[in-house]
Amino acid sequence: MNDEELMRAYQAGNEEAFNLLYKKYTPMVYGYIKKRLRPSEADDFFQKVWRQLHEKRELYKDQPFAPWFFVLIKNLLIDEYRSLGRRKEQHQSELLEKLYGRDSESHNVTEILAHLPPQTAFLVQKYYLEGVGYEELEKETGLSQTSLRQRLSRAVRGLKDKLRGQDEE
Repeated sequence: MNDEELMRAYQAGNEEAFNLLYKKYTPMVYGYIKKRLRPSEADDFFQKVWRQLHEKRELYKDQPFAPWFFVLIKNLLIDEYRSLGRRKEQHQSELLEKLYGRDSESHNVTEILAHLPPQTAFLVQKYYLEGVGYEELEKETGLSQTSLRQRLSRAVRGLKDKLRGQDEE
């Protein structure tokens, strides 16, 4: 059976057809995703792709399967990028709120990070501005998650103190 026949069989309820598509496309899909997302996001997104295929299977019409499937993946990626952008804004807002309270819109995060030692600025940048989680930071830095939490907490406290001192000058 070719891909189009497998997809039609899957639409008709043939689970084995899905398994064959999954087996054939897993390496391509995973490779495509890993080039476009962080490793910590790729696995969850990979699952979303197959769930989306299942949910959208009725929309498939007699057409070449691979281009249809990769358009579906591309559209999911667009949604994911939008979501990641919103999360990045939330993380940045969280940092500014911790430092300044509610009125934090007028502060420049880049200038704030200049007050930190390079490694600490890196951690704050990754966690608060890029939304990288503790698990990925642990792999990237070799520091334990407990140590990362402590360092980030100390960094925020230290920044608060430095910024209060500047306001008093």
